[in-house]
Amino acid sequence: MGARNSFDKAKQEEMERMGVSQNMLEMAEEVGAALNRAFEGLQATRDSLQTQQSFARRLDNNAQQLYEQSKVAIELGDEQKARGLLEQRHAVQQRLKKAFQACAEEKQRLEIMERNVATTEERAMEIETLLQRNVGAKALQDSSTSFSLSNEDPLLQKFRDLGID
Repeated sequence: MGARNSFDKAKQEEMERMGVSQNMLEMAEEVGAALNRAFEGLQATRDSLQTQQSFARRLDNNAQQLYEQSKVAIELGDEQKARGLLEQRHAVQQRLKKAFQACAEEKQRLEIMERNVATTEERAMEIETLLQRNVGAKALQDSSTSFSLSNEDPLLQKFRDLGID
């Protein structure tokens, strides 16, 4: 436990030395987590859309097969079977309409998710820029203070400290 605390303290001191505050670090972690969630949500929405589209294609193929089967039944003179196949096709087409509607809704969700991801990415870039700017400013400040010249000659300062004017 003590090693962990000393590691955390050393980490915090290093971050402060670099010019990164705890608040900035928390913002970066929050936007990183939000970006991960946004990407996961985007991928789930894409997967859902692909599933809906696959289902719609399968229904469309099924409706087409039922139509072809009904044409064959008509050619064979079996109107009863043809009528039953066309009724099945009609039911499949109704399901297909619902599937198309679900695809359209999922496509809208996908567009919203893409905009959300883009917005979150922009926010992440802003925070990254802020962090880089602070680290650069701190480095510049540190370099300017370590190379600053004293206004007074160090030998004269030493004499003054000793009480010799």
